[in-house]
Amino acid sequence: MQKSRFIVEQQGFSEKTVLLYSTFTTSLVELDEEIYKDIFVYSNYGKYPNETGELFKMGFLISDDTDELSFLESLRIKALESNKSTPSYYIICPTTGCNARCYYCFEKGAIQKRMTDETARAVAEYIYQNHDSEHLVIQWFGGEPLLEPNTISYIVDYLKAKNVKFDSKIITNGYLLNDDIVKKAVEQWNVKIIQITIDDLNEEYNRIKDYVYSDVNPFDVVMQNIKRCLDANINIRIRINFNPLEYNKAVTTVEYLKQRFGEDANFFVYLAPIDSTELPAIANDFKESSKHPLIALLDAEEDFCSFGNYDKRVENGSDYDAILRKYYLSPIPTSCYGGCESSLTIDSTGNIFDCHRLLGHEEYASGNVFSGRISNEITKYYSNPIISDDKCNNCNLLPICQGGCKYRAFRYGEEHACTMVKGAVQELIKRASVEIDEL
Repeated sequence: MQKSRFIVEQQGFSEKTVLLYSTFTTSLVELDEEIYKDIFVYSNYGKYPNETGELFKMGFLISDDTDELSFLESLRIKALESNKSTPSYYIICPTTGCNARCYYCFEKGAIQKRMTDETARAVAEYIYQNHDSEHLVIQWFGGEPLLEPNTISYIVDYLKAKNVKFDSKIITNGYLLNDDIVKKAVEQWNVKIIQITIDDLNEEYNRIKDYVYSDVNPFDVVMQNIKRCLDANINIRIRINFNPLEYNKAVTTVEYLKQRFGEDANFFVYLAPIDSTELPAIANDFKESSKHPLIALLDAEEDFCSFGNYDKRVENGSDYDAILRKYYLSPIPTSCYGGCESSLTIDSTGNIFDCHRLLGHEEYASGNVFSGRISNEITKYYSNPIISDDKCNNCNLLPICQGGCKYRAFRYGEEHACTMVKGAVQELIKRASVEIDEL
């Protein structure tokens, strides 16, 4: 018998207890410190046979021949194999042009190109020839996709004429959501969700977005457009990108949005840290701060929004599992679906990408809609289920991370690839434990 490598240990809710959480099995237990030491430090399993037996069932102790790393690798392989199917999720970029110029945009510096009629037809035909007939979602992305509503309409009408059933999502800055666009979204494009990024308020918002327009107040325009979408019964998902060093701005922004739109059941807010080589990774512990940014945000807005795109409105499963997912403590089968054939991204020139964050970098394309999708070095990178990094394999959070985001790893560095809860995981486990005890 041996100790599992995937245990997060910390002082319990009293000075003489230890709280344990298994990121492998999601078991949670609080032990008397003496029992903990005898079993986990000195391996005196026979001294507490009942406790040892229960800890074995919970996955804190495992048999000597159990290979947890091999099991996780098999999960990653199965996830890739189960997603070797015709695409069910398309991210389509009608243009790489944008009417805003956010300083942190991962497409910053990309050449701005709009989709031609020829390419739009090829994209529509490619989707028709390569789609899951049972479930298909098209996400309109950019640049700013609403700069090209005619292209969206063309592709949508082409697919409808071919009897292709699908739902749509739009990722937008929200500026162009006028009456005509909202009508198209509801009546023609089958839009179910619109995601809008709001990073701050009023003039600071205008400064960050740096719109190309000079004769209006963009913040006011976007707020009015959000109300227009909600009135049309469209689900609005607000993403707040925050600087970990300036998270108070996110709190202020959430408070404003809560007061203005919080009563609408179709309104949802989530928080996402900005990725940048010039900023600390949210996975850091932030020991120099009084609170980790994630904890500070939870304390401020726990009853209204989430971090990491967790939406309690669509939660299913047991209450226990829901609480763990809320705090991003649940194990996952793979860190990245960029290596899965069931999803792909298409840019404005018809290039196919395994990951939407590769947009603007044609050298990372994996084929195009004219000649087809191909397997190349970037595809192999994304679809590789093997983790050779000892740092990852020895990390007790591997089951909830599975090696982390592959794009962020090579773009911003390994620490940015880690699960964002890494630096705050002990406090998050404690909070989850309190909620679970109240079930």
